[in-house]
Amino acid sequence: MSNRFPFVLLRLLLWGVLLSAPLASAQEVSQRVVAIVPLGPVKQVYLERVAQEIQSRLNVQVRIEPQRELPQEAFYKPRKRWRAEKLLEALDAKPPAGAWRVVGVTEAEISTTKEDIVDWGIAGLASMGGPSCVLSSFIYQKHSKSQEVLLRRLGDLTVHEFGHTLGFDHCEQKGCVMSDAKGKAIKSADESSGQYCAHCLKLLSPEERAMLKSQP
Repeated sequence: MSNRFPFVLLRLLLWGVLLSAPLASAQEVSQRVVAIVPLGPVKQVYLERVAQEIQSRLNVQVRIEPQRELPQEAFYKPRKRWRAEKLLEALDAKPPAGAWRVVGVTEAEISTTKEDIVDWGIAGLASMGGPSCVLSSFIYQKHSKSQEVLLRRLGDLTVHEFGHTLGFDHCEQKGCVMSDAKGKAIKSADESSGQYCAHCLKLLSPEERAMLKSQP
């Protein structure tokens, strides 16, 4: 009996380790932080909508950071716009402490270079599979008839650009939130389901899939 007791105790300890491992893993995932960074003055309701969209989809902590000034090196004088890729560079160079992903939000007009178009106006840009994305409410503020419509469109943009940071490319599935706007941000947002399609979700790694909540 004296020989059997240590063996039984060892088995109990091993089972305890095995049972606690998934819980530890889930706890580790839940500690991941998505930091929302206002670039220039941004209405609180916009920041809250961005936070809500991310929180409703992923088991992460969402944290709204203090406002940062738009970096002057990102300003494009000929069109009086802010270069989105420069905004991403600024976020990547100085990410908030402990952030897993960073979402820059601005009310300023942003643009980037697209093929042979030097300055292409856009609503958002993201690092594919990378740490950051940037969203602009500018076009929605300009063309939305109500705040409800504006917030819905901004929410769709949030899910789309954040999807790029998860590694999703543009999708051809009708209604998928990852559809390419092709220069028609308003039309794209209004036709979107606001959800990642089954094809896109299959591309997630097991670790990222474990973070995903049921889509609202």
